[in-house]
Amino acid sequence: MKLTNIKLIATDLDGTILEHGKISNPFDLEMLKKVSEQGVHVAVVTGQGWSSGSVRAKMFDVDKHSDVSIFSNGSVISTVSKFEPTYCETIDIELVKEFMQKMFEMNIPTLAYTKVPAHAYWNKIDINVKSLKERNWVDKYDVEPIDVSTFNNYQDVIQFMIFVEEKEEAAMLEWFEKTDKNKVLNKMRSNVESTPIYEFINIEASKGNGVLKLAELLNIKLDEILIFGDNMNDISMFEVVPNSVAMGNSVPAIKKIAKFETDTNLNGGVGKFIEKYVLKGE
Repeated sequence: MKLTNIKLIATDLDGTILEHGKISNPFDLEMLKKVSEQGVHVAVVTGQGWSSGSVRAKMFDVDKHSDVSIFSNGSVISTVSKFEPTYCETIDIELVKEFMQKMFEMNIPTLAYTKVPAHAYWNKIDINVKSLKERNWVDKYDVEPIDVSTFNNYQDVIQFMIFVEEKEEAAMLEWFEKTDKNKVLNKMRSNVESTPIYEFINIEASKGNGVLKLAELLNIKLDEILIFGDNMNDISMFEVVPNSVAMGNSVPAIKKIAKFETDTNLNGGVGKFIEKYVLKGE
């Protein structure tokens, strides 16, 4: 199996080349640098916004080579060295108003992130997640408290993040489905402690669409792309890119849809795959 034609490697971060925010294996870094020096574009594809995602992309010297990556689950494509978006998929302002008002009525803490790095509107409902409070997580962002009943000046919102108690989750999902929000917003669910966290982005935005858009901008063909991922928010990439690689620590759904599988992130699975099939062409 030779993949020596690859011109773009797009990789997820956490669980793929990172572990709890740190480089999971130095061999990944070595191989990603080596393949970049040979002219292959390397980009990270992350759910994180530019402010935190670009810092992690720089850990792999993306800013020194291709200098472009995909952020906010595909909503933004920007250079890494500084915030210069070449693509941004925002959410309709009337939808933003409706969403923020409804979450306030349901007493659900909500952040509406904008394309401005680290900026978010907040509906002023306290985020009662112990570990986030202990880490002063919200303080990392430029949070703008608003009165949702009167505020109308939303600018370039790209993502909602809500912190919903389990007892409120069913009612929130019922409203989401009954009002056909699933036709205009993609949703992703995760957990911090016992608190479900949902992220919503424009239906047109996804990691998969982000990779296709980046390839178009770089004039790269579909079969010249190689992707790596491990979790459910990566699945849109696996649905559209033929050369897809699941990490050994991936969730079963990713392994099922992937064309290839490599070692775990802790064992340098990305680096091992690149060395064997992209650099050596075995």
